[in-house]
Amino acid sequence: MKHLVTIACLLTAMCFYALGFSSGAAVFTAVGLLAESFFWFRLFRRNPQPLSAPAKQI
Repeated sequence: MKHLVTIACLLTAMCFYALGFSSGAAVFTAVGLLAESFFWFRLFRRNPQPLSAPAKQI
């Protein structure tokens, strides 16, 4: 499911870029840029590592 959302962001960006470049509307291009930024953020974000439990001292 996580990868579906990421791919959907890329496809959305491509569609808005196509609309923006063909119609000349800067709003569509800006929305495409936001969708592409979200795609790259989701692709390269790192999940925080869980803190390991401290070792028991005897």
